[in-house]
Amino acid sequence: MNKVSIKPLKLFDQYSREEVYKIFDGVTPFTIGAGNWGLHGLVKIPKREQDYVFFVTFGQKQLGHDFDESITEDGILTWQSQPKQTLKNKVIMQLISHDHLINNIYLFLRTKKKDNKTKQVEPFTYLGRLGYIANDPTREQPVYFKWQIIDWEVPPSNVLERMGLILQKSISANHENIDQGQDLLTETKVPSTMPNKISESRNFNASKVDYTENSKRNSELGLKGELLVINQLQNVLGYDTIHTSFIEGDGAGYDIEAIKEDGTSIYIEVKTTKGGINTPFMITANELAFSSVNASNYELYRVYEYDHEFNSGKFFRIEGDLKGSLNLKPTVYSAKL
Repeated sequence: MNKVSIKPLKLFDQYSREEVYKIFDGVTPFTIGAGNWGLHGLVKIPKREQDYVFFVTFGQKQLGHDFDESITEDGILTWQSQPKQTLKNKVIMQLISHDHLINNIYLFLRTKKKDNKTKQVEPFTYLGRLGYIANDPTREQPVYFKWQIIDWEVPPSNVLERMGLILQKSISANHENIDQGQDLLTETKVPSTMPNKISESRNFNASKVDYTENSKRNSELGLKGELLVINQLQNVLGYDTIHTSFIEGDGAGYDIEAIKEDGTSIYIEVKTTKGGINTPFMITANELAFSSVNASNYELYRVYEYDHEFNSGKFFRIEGDLKGSLNLKPTVYSAKL
């Protein structure tokens, strides 16, 4: 039996359509310039219920529609469906309900079909998996989407130059007209609802979701958020603090112990993301249990829109048992026979 040579999937590497086909299929017929893998921009992966590959070429025109697609510095992809597709199309409805924790969408991007010098077909660059942010409910044929590239990293300059990709300036999801200074947290009101899924009703033009799940990057971001909260507790509220998660790790069920003037303690958990106020965040069973047992002196500091350049962000506080305040969705299970 002849073994098929398969090029492993690696971030920022280049792939032809056939190479992508070999990774995700390799069984159904492949024809250059025809069929799903050889031609289409949206390809369903066989034997996977709602997993897809996106082949995206910027600057295309189809059936009189000029596709206006781009990627921001924060890794937000603006993408349009095929011109004939409506909001009630089966595939479109699947994309709108996409849950990146269950299903995968893989993005392969190029900015032109052919190399201007060699006249050869331009390969696609793999940029990672996608998480649904929003769609514009007022537009169809095509349907307009925004996607967050999960674990987004700005491609190295040589990759951007090779691709001819120019990243667009980011647009913040929540313009609250609050000036943010250096090393500063600004407190805001708790949102009226705490959604566990970003729905299509969100503002399409201002959507931003942080799906970052790289553990190392999350640890660094989490530490920065905790230090900002400690600064807030000490310098604004006048509390003494113990940075519990730094001293003994994450097993305690909280990150910071704040000690008030009367000697009583508040146990504080900090959740930090770069995304907006409705960005989903992860919380463990241990943290939930601790908030229930210590409801009378427990607070969650939800830090959002963290700005790396200015080491600043916004936050709101939730007091007491978190089970009564959050929409919770199980994502990981402990299993045994």
